[in-house]
Amino acid sequence: MAKTIKDRLLERLPGTRTATDEGRGAVSTAGVVQRVSGFYREWITEMKKVTWPGRKDTASSTAVVIVTVLIIVAFLGLVDFALGKITQSILSF
Repeated sequence: MAKTIKDRLLERLPGTRTATDEGRGAVSTAGVVQRVSGFYREWITEMKKVTWPGRKDTASSTAVVIVTVLIIVAFLGLVDFALGKITQSILSF
């Protein structure tokens, strides 16, 4: 049977399953435990690489987001008000 593009791409990626792997049947309990423990170890390793922002960075980023949202709200409110007035004047004409 000819391999699909998906199968050929998945063969090149480490840790992925191909179409031939899917038909092998149930995985043993030991295999599940090993996969879960491997996932947990990889998760811990990746979490150690994360650099969390400090209190000052978080506060400044939050302030920027709040100010930006307020500016957008004001702009959209003005546009809505203006379009409402224009629509009302056209319909009442």
